[in-house]
Amino acid sequence: MLDAVIADLLEMPDCRVTTCVQKDLDLSVFQREGEDGRFQIHRVREPGEEQDYFDQSCLQADVVWIIAPEFDEILYSRTARAIELGAKVVGPELAAIQLTADKWRLFEFLNELSLPTIPTSLPESELSPPPYELPCIIKHRFGAGGLGLQRLTQPVEWLAALSHLQENNSDFVVQPFVFGQLLSTVVLFSSERREIFPISEQHICWESGYEYQGGMLPAELNAKETRSIQQLLERVCDALPGLAGYIGVDLLLPDSNPAQPLIVEINPRLTTSYTGYRYFTQDNLAERIVDSATKFPPLSWDSWGRVQFLADGSVFLNPKQF
Repeated sequence: MLDAVIADLLEMPDCRVTTCVQKDLDLSVFQREGEDGRFQIHRVREPGEEQDYFDQSCLQADVVWIIAPEFDEILYSRTARAIELGAKVVGPELAAIQLTADKWRLFEFLNELSLPTIPTSLPESELSPPPYELPCIIKHRFGAGGLGLQRLTQPVEWLAALSHLQENNSDFVVQPFVFGQLLSTVVLFSSERREIFPISEQHICWESGYEYQGGMLPAELNAKETRSIQQLLERVCDALPGLAGYIGVDLLLPDSNPAQPLIVEINPRLTTSYTGYRYFTQDNLAERIVDSATKFPPLSWDSWGRVQFLADGSVFLNPKQF
């Protein structure tokens, strides 16, 4: 994903890019380092080195785009630090990051406003029974990217998972496993408008736990399903203050009621689907993200076929033909 973001930023003629990576990371776009003096890479061995470069870059940059996970408050703390240093940060406000990063608080927020989402509970004790019929889902309260997510089908699995998580003082939530179609999309906020991207399929494998396998766009939905998802997203965006920039949203169409989509998670950051969406439009998505004040025309999406994107950033165009 970093490869794609940097390549798109460098397509902007007046844009200079500075990033910081682990010393042994190698991406194809790194071959452009030093090109026209517009691309600089800081390679680090220790976390302390990275923090110094981060502070230095925040002080020098016109715009700071933080691409980081929510867990361990990484996204929140980096955004707060950049703001403290006086940087103009692309992305949601701190309060919105905190709310969406906390799966329990987000459930309470959505539920209170009658915005449809998956029922969510906090286990009471090590010996408490599952709050929902099995199978159910257990996941880290502050996780990202499926971190710690497990699908439990037997009582013995529930007890083992509960004991392990509590022994490690892990905060987690429990949800029923809702059978249905997993989807995702993006809402892009600018000074002029907010735009909902085409709905994408999410591909998850449960055979050996949880494995995110990317997705396919656009999802094959009928007009009624698409409209119901868009209406739900509009309601959520109206209700949740502080959203800005690129916001990923995971959804589910339940088999029991496909006309009623559910919010699964809201990701206050760049998501893997960026690698697919950038191939589904002639517009430069990175430019829209970092230059939210410019009055761009609405995004134009292609209609020639479909795009498959994998978890590792690989992309296949019109894969039905292969």
